[in-house]
Amino acid sequence: MNQINTNQQGSTKHLPFKQRYSQEYKIKLKGLVTKYPKLSYSLGDMTLAVNITDIFQTIGFEANAQAKQEAKTLLQSVVVYLKEGQLVLLNYRPVSSEYSLLDLLKVIKKNVPDYAIQNLVPVFMHSYSSQKQHQIFKLMGTYGIQYASFLTPNAAVDVNVKEILEDLVSFSTLLKKTAPAQQETSMDKEEDEKDIEKIKKYRSFVSKGEELMKENNYERAIEFFTSAINLKPDVESLTNRGDAYYHSKQFIPALTDYREAFKLEQSLPEPHAKISSCCFALIKENMKKGGPEKSKTWFTLAMRHLTDAKRLIDKTKLVYSANPEVLPKALYAPVVNALTEADFRGLGFKEAEDQVADLAIKVLHETDTLEYLDSDVDVDTRIDQAILLTRNKEYEKAEKIFRELVDQEPENAGPAFNNFAVELRKNGEEDKAFQIYKELLRFDIPDKDIVVENLKTAGLNYAAKLRDDFKSEEAISVYKNILSHSPKGKEWILCDLAMAYLELQNQAQASCRMMEAIYVNPRLTELEKFQQSYSDLLSLKEEMFKKLVGMTDSQR
Repeated sequence: MNQINTNQQGSTKHLPFKQRYSQEYKIKLKGLVTKYPKLSYSLGDMTLAVNITDIFQTIGFEANAQAKQEAKTLLQSVVVYLKEGQLVLLNYRPVSSEYSLLDLLKVIKKNVPDYAIQNLVPVFMHSYSSQKQHQIFKLMGTYGIQYASFLTPNAAVDVNVKEILEDLVSFSTLLKKTAPAQQETSMDKEEDEKDIEKIKKYRSFVSKGEELMKENNYERAIEFFTSAINLKPDVESLTNRGDAYYHSKQFIPALTDYREAFKLEQSLPEPHAKISSCCFALIKENMKKGGPEKSKTWFTLAMRHLTDAKRLIDKTKLVYSANPEVLPKALYAPVVNALTEADFRGLGFKEAEDQVADLAIKVLHETDTLEYLDSDVDVDTRIDQAILLTRNKEYEKAEKIFRELVDQEPENAGPAFNNFAVELRKNGEEDKAFQIYKELLRFDIPDKDIVVENLKTAGLNYAAKLRDDFKSEEAISVYKNILSHSPKGKEWILCDLAMAYLELQNQAQASCRMMEAIYVNPRLTELEKFQQSYSDLLSLKEEMFKKLVGMTDSQR
């Protein structure tokens, strides 16, 4: 047998590599072709793809080479191929890809049943050490990937072709080792069919729940996620239901689900961070009800989990420091999201404020070099980062992110500028907030009346400060802008405007605004608020009355 193989090898070694490899690997990959007759692949390198296609077809695969596509389109194709039971080779190219490796695997795992994801073989073309390859594969293993191919960069095409074929042989051997030793019985097949049907139901429940979450129908989403949990209580279904509980302000059930998810997977930062977010929400709820002792307990738990989340992310960042392209672009997003929930300003919880501020500074330092202007980072993640920057008075960086969101999609104006203005006001930056609200009102946004009222509040505070600084002319401009939006309580803004004119010794304009205010509310001067806060206008009213009486007498 050995002599025959030697003779065969000798007879093929002078053949062109495509013919040689086709003959050599047709036997070696026979089992894999039987198991996966359809093979789809995206290798990035056109020369490599063209050469290996001929070999795959000769070996017996129904080869489907993917042309260059945008990452999102390619990803959709990969999901379809995996669901069809095809074997898929997917080259990850960090320079051109819109997704990080982890982003890509998360999307695939979310849309592909567990039994099918093992059909995916990621292909890397980078100079990784064996230790680094092991680390990357270990990371991918948490997403269900069983094998990965690492090709030699800048090698001749025949070298890369042989590396892929050898890796497929190794993958085939791995499948044989992990396959059941006994022949599958009809009962086994029946059980497999039941499992497949169970997985389909599970994914259907999760997908429907996610659709309802997008519609803000949290109660119905909880029902579907509960059905999914009854079939398969995993990290995804528990976290999803926890999110639905959280958004419907049912914080205790949310915390329970997050903690169950944490028990199942303690190496991921997300469950830690979500537990912290839930605890922060419970703290604010308790503080408003006057329960500081209970709030301290929640805070201790929150900070422990949030610190653990950051530690896990720090560790991941360190492990892949030489190859940051495999990491998510917004690596610290779970921690940033939790920190945005930790807003205790005005609640009298100074100890908590200080600890949160210290951690926020550390996280912002870690994220300083990350690109949050990238459109591939989701909107909520970028808004959270900008909120944290604003809260820590890094206004220029925050504004850059908010404005980029609006530039990329005008519909983002509402959530972006509203969040920016709210944080500015909490920091006492009423003037900046007023300018942002003015800009926001130029967009077609829902709940415009609410924005007008927020603009009014920020504007009145800003104008009051201007008047304290003897800048009444600038204050008048602010009042006029507020009035141009027809806010509620218009008469009181007119009174403030009249007061500003009095400060400039302009009694004529003050009188006009006073008359306008009384026209809006004829009982204005009888109200206690007017008599206490606008005493100077009372004198003006009397003078106006005397002049009016004098004019009447002269006409007689």
